[in-house]
Amino acid sequence: MLALFKGKGKKEVAEMASFAFVLPVLPGQEENIRRVSEALGGSGPLQEEYEASRRRLGINEEKVWVQRTPIGQAVVVYWETEDPQRALREMADSQDEVDNMLKQFIETTAPAVDLTKEQPLSNELILEWSAC
Repeated sequence: MLALFKGKGKKEVAEMASFAFVLPVLPGQEENIRRVSEALGGSGPLQEEYEASRRRLGINEEKVWVQRTPIGQAVVVYWETEDPQRALREMADSQDEVDNMLKQFIETTAPAVDLTKEQPLSNELILEWSAC
């Protein structure tokens, strides 16, 4: 959830979905994962375009991990966005250089998402806990 402050002592709250998904990685693709992350992050050549893409898609926060398991690797993605399915659909329709790079990455490295579908991901929340 994102809290926005307006005026003295008044708070307006906008709901933001926390959304995570996992993309199993095909064998032998670790170098491709590194290449894409280096191009987009830190001082990579596409960092500004990447940030503009995320803003355009309505993604307020994105974190990406590589999970190594005995049966292979997966890319774990965490987003904070109002509508994750819309963000994926808009990325699918985009001709933006970064979005095209990420679509190509999904198709060749981690082909678990069908961006042509109305609901590209089928996630089901099965457990939730909060101390708040």
